[in-house]
Amino acid sequence: MAARTAHAADTPVSSPATPPRPAAQGHQPAAKALTHRLEAICASADLNHDGSVSLEEFHQDIVQGWHSLGPDADGYVHLAHLGQLPRIGKNQLKRLAAADKDGDGKLSFKEVVQARMAYFEAADVDQNDALSLQECMAYERQQRRLPK
Repeated sequence: MAARTAHAADTPVSSPATPPRPAAQGHQPAAKALTHRLEAICASADLNHDGSVSLEEFHQDIVQGWHSLGPDADGYVHLAHLGQLPRIGKNQLKRLAAADKDGDGKLSFKEVVQARMAYFEAADVDQNDALSLQECMAYERQQRRLPK
């Protein structure tokens, strides 16, 4: 996928609707594995298949991701329950926990939206209200301190 884009599924607050990670085939370098993961993420968020994730598509992904976390009747997602979900990895759980700004052990929709939008704004370096795969890769490398 040459110019695909990524949504923030693997962002400070990750979308649990993220496609599962591909089965390990030997040891892939971290950057290559990340590229494959971001390509899968952006393909699922790029609803009109134009090669970028627009702000509108990103908003839709936030809502879909929120619902897939399974909020309780009061509208919260408890971090303790997320650790039991097989589709939530350690990195993703760490990022979700970081979104819990009030430290109450649960996520509100507002906390998730704020964290996801912070990712979008930071990654969208050309400020065109769309994320390209290249923008997301550059942002993820910076965050993870991976080589280019």
